[in-house]
Amino acid sequence: MKNCALIKQGEAFLLDVDGRTLPLYAYMTYQPEKGRYRDFLDAGVRLVSVAVYAGDRGINPSSGIRPFRPGFMAGPGVYDFQWVEQDFRKAVCGERPGEVFILPRLMLEMPGWWENAHPEAQCLDASGAPVRCSFSSPVWLAACEEAMDRFEAWLRESGWADYVIGWHLAAGSTEEFIRPVLHPLQYCDYSQAACAHYRRWLGERYGSVEALNRAWGSAWTGFAAITPPSPAARRYSGKGVFRDPAREQELLDFYAFHSESLAWFIRELSARAKRILNRSKLVGVFYGCINIVDPELAHNALEGLLDCPDIDFFASPFCYSENRSTEVDWPFQAALESAKLHGKPWFVEADVRTYLSRPISQCMAFANPAANDLYEGPVWWGPETQEKSLHELLRAFARVLSHGAAVWWFDMWGGWYDDEALRAFHRWAFDYYQRAVRGSLICRAQLAVFLDEKALNGINDAGFAAVLVHQQLIEAGWCGVPYDVYLLSDLEAVNPEKYRAALLLSPAGLTPAQQVGLSRWKSEGRTLMFTGLPGYLGGRPGEGTGIGCELSGGMMPLQARWREGVYPPQPFDGPCVSLNCADGDVPLASSEEGRPVAVLRRLRDHQVFWSLAPCIPQELLRELLLISRAHVYTYSGDCIYTSGDNIAIHACSEGAKRVYLPYKGRAVDVRTGEELPGTEVFFELRMKKGETRLLRIVWAK
Repeated sequence: MKNCALIKQGEAFLLDVDGRTLPLYAYMTYQPEKGRYRDFLDAGVRLVSVAVYAGDRGINPSSGIRPFRPGFMAGPGVYDFQWVEQDFRKAVCGERPGEVFILPRLMLEMPGWWENAHPEAQCLDASGAPVRCSFSSPVWLAACEEAMDRFEAWLRESGWADYVIGWHLAAGSTEEFIRPVLHPLQYCDYSQAACAHYRRWLGERYGSVEALNRAWGSAWTGFAAITPPSPAARRYSGKGVFRDPAREQELLDFYAFHSESLAWFIRELSARAKRILNRSKLVGVFYGCINIVDPELAHNALEGLLDCPDIDFFASPFCYSENRSTEVDWPFQAALESAKLHGKPWFVEADVRTYLSRPISQCMAFANPAANDLYEGPVWWGPETQEKSLHELLRAFARVLSHGAAVWWFDMWGGWYDDEALRAFHRWAFDYYQRAVRGSLICRAQLAVFLDEKALNGINDAGFAAVLVHQQLIEAGWCGVPYDVYLLSDLEAVNPEKYRAALLLSPAGLTPAQQVGLSRWKSEGRTLMFTGLPGYLGGRPGEGTGIGCELSGGMMPLQARWREGVYPPQPFDGPCVSLNCADGDVPLASSEEGRPVAVLRRLRDHQVFWSLAPCIPQELLRELLLISRAHVYTYSGDCIYTSGDNIAIHACSEGAKRVYLPYKGRAVDVRTGEELPGTEVFFELRMKKGETRLLRIVWAK
């Protein structure tokens, strides 16, 4: 194997291996002896993944999960790859190079003996207790580089390099570059390496300690004395769920650093991996999981990685919405469309449970935590029946297809897909996927959702952040109009012609370029929607909305009364803001005292909507999209996924469904060939709760 690369194909990506193209469609399990690699190879899948560990501990320090495999760093200067050899053999099932390709997930957390020998590399909490390695440690980075060097040398010596297309790098909690802690109230990182990194970062940001003191209202005599904020300062904030930009700039800076320093480690690690691989193979990472909204976990610096030349792809799972309930959408944990804008695919980890899924205690007892039953919870169980399992698999597949995403099916503990009907589904799904991505796949979202990483760094309540982002995406999934997710940093690069509306989730502020980008949306009847406190963290409340507001010194519940209910269901305290309605503005929701909390302004060629309360409910969101002239596929609160000639509907409730077509046509079930009843402008079907149907639309001439 000489060269591996990724190539853009319409709105999807393909893998190019020495001139041969393959779909980015794979299979993986944590337990190869119970995996179904052979079944997926027989289905035509040629890309498989295998977990490889440098260290000797479980992947999640807070859960107490135990190791899945011995690590290959057996001792100082001793590298033992026998377990990797065994697992690779199970994965390729006797196939030769070129018949199957391996993408190892290379977990680079260090073994315990190494950390004991290198206390200077450890991450420390405020009390000085160690928690794995510090993402600011050059010592750990050097050890990772040596481990990767030795891994690549073994691959070449053993012949496995002919199978390997690149590496999926992993570290941190759950292998996803999440900052590890042992419990939720443990604050890190106060190590010497992290403190030194923080001071350098502040020096680059401010240039002088005098400039820093002006921003912070502090009296530091030099950068050398500055340490990260105390746990108490990190836990509490002065304006409810928001940091106060006038008094807490130190905290805003720290959380920017907290994510950017982790992203620095990822960049440096990826650069070393690319060097070792002679830049001829792929390197990818988990990062930018938008469901990980807590700034303590440090996933708010994707913007700085999107253009990194040493990172070829990103990855994250579906969100675990209400324990993967059948009643809700499963959003991607990804600003997936931003990655596309920067020429990079996003692998969706489809760890979709089935009726065969069992807790780890029943299938990998050797790895089950000894001290708790965390892995016995409902999120680890699948649907009750084979039929329901097939609908969940189809729902996940349709969502991936509708965004042109890459995917691997993650048979986590093994055996989840060991059933002939499930095997038949995977044979069909792979064939359908590869034909779709090799063609001219067209994604048909009409709502663009913009997420601001800087805003998340200024929110001091993970529950509020989850409502602002994750719960809003669930509501959007019910509104009958497909949506895309971008980072706000890409606002000026997104073409408004593709969409009928934009939803900005409490942006911290807008740069001059973003202001120009926003102005391009103000035409052809589009709607700009804002939630939360746009501009507040940047010191310019209401920025971008054009709607006047007044900020007082008090607090108010960020909750709105709309029709017969309220949104969000739980109130969150935030800064007291009064909206100043102009003549013609339409108040759509109010506070308990009757003050406007959500206002619609209709202008000659566009609309602006601002809701101080987060999480616009599906019904209101649908109405705003209707006045934006978006096409609403269904009004029944079900999930809709569209791409090319495909429309998929996932029933979140039982009953009759009517799906409206944007153009004249008729609907045919992709899997059964059944033509659905209806007219040229809609089709109808009766569905059970949790059922999914994928339809091909035969458009009228």
